[in-house]
Amino acid sequence: MQAAEIILKYQTFRLSEFSKMNDSSEYLYAKQRFIEAFMNRHVWIEEVPRYLVSGILEMHEPATIMLIGCLTEDKDDIGLWERYAANGEGCVIGFDAHWLAKRAGITLKRVSYNPTDIRDFVNAGLMMLQKQYEKSRQDLQELINLATFFILDLYAFKDPRFRSEMEIRISRLAATDADAPFGLADVVGHRDDYVDLAPLPVGSFDSRYGPKRFIDVPVSDIQTGSAIRSVGLGPKAKSSDMEAIIKACEAYPNIDVWRSDAPLR
Repeated sequence: MQAAEIILKYQTFRLSEFSKMNDSSEYLYAKQRFIEAFMNRHVWIEEVPRYLVSGILEMHEPATIMLIGCLTEDKDDIGLWERYAANGEGCVIGFDAHWLAKRAGITLKRVSYNPTDIRDFVNAGLMMLQKQYEKSRQDLQELINLATFFILDLYAFKDPRFRSEMEIRISRLAATDADAPFGLADVVGHRDDYVDLAPLPVGSFDSRYGPKRFIDVPVSDIQTGSAIRSVGLGPKAKSSDMEAIIKACEAYPNIDVWRSDAPLR
């Protein structure tokens, strides 16, 4: 509840270091499925793009850090209230996904829980790289760029046993920099109309998985207002929490405040 009040007050959404968000096996699952699909690929690919993909798969982790935030398409799910909202005593904030995609300078992806999707993704990606290589065999930089984006899309696949979460993942990529605070350069981004956004400084705090780096992404601007559309209180939330949230929303009359009646035990 306190986190929601902070988000409402400062109109920012925190993206945290992916590898410190939770179980480190989350990315390993996608990586392992990628390797399996790569080894059993259904498309032909030449040696140069093939080795390039293998190299980037291993090298991108020490060179780049993915900062992510997790949303869901289901705002009133009993399991999510139990796991992520203090067993129904917390709240859920609803964002305008179109605003985030257009104005926040972040990448927004619907997570896939279907193992078949990653196999199709790998084959389609390898075919794309092969066609690019055939088109311009001397332009290795473009091939590297495409292969890098291809590998980074692995963050959008998750173990099917988490499918009830219906996760929407938002992210920004940060480059490592030994001379920068916390080892990451300020994170840059741009709107969908290519207007550059102010670089976001990297912070850090101690989590149960060790020091966790983060950025706070603005979710409002002068031209279009706030991306926050609603705040839902859990079925076990206190009446005092409802009052606090209503007060926090006073400056944003378009935010809908509601309460879940999910039958939590």
